[in-house]
Amino acid sequence: MNIKALKRRIEKLDREHLWHPFTQMKEWAEEPPLIITRGRGVFLKDIYGRWYIDGVSSIWVNVHGHGKKEIDDAIKEQVDKISHSTLLGLAHPLAAELAGMIVKIAPKGLTKVFYSDSGSTAV
Repeated sequence: MNIKALKRRIEKLDREHLWHPFTQMKEWAEEPPLIITRGRGVFLKDIYGRWYIDGVSSIWVNVHGHGKKEIDDAIKEQVDKISHSTLLGLAHPLAAELAGMIVKIAPKGLTKVFYSDSGSTAV
């Protein structure tokens, strides 16, 4: 599939099936989206091969940059063991160990850790 056809396909799927966070969807549909395919360090690459500075760290998740070898290797190592385990009725060694480390540096009296996926569920 050539780049233009791929771009049209992605745009169509995006507009029909994705709801973008913090976005007025009516306005979103008025302009063609910038389609990002890759990240390296502080840069993002679009579908045409043009590079951009990722000035917002891709919001929330890439404060250390894209493609950081040490982080990528650690993620790959963990995924080889287990990619996710709920804490609903189960325990997980790394979750428990990290909670112990956090409590050691937390203010006195804070003895529990709740892993949250967003600010609205954080305590």
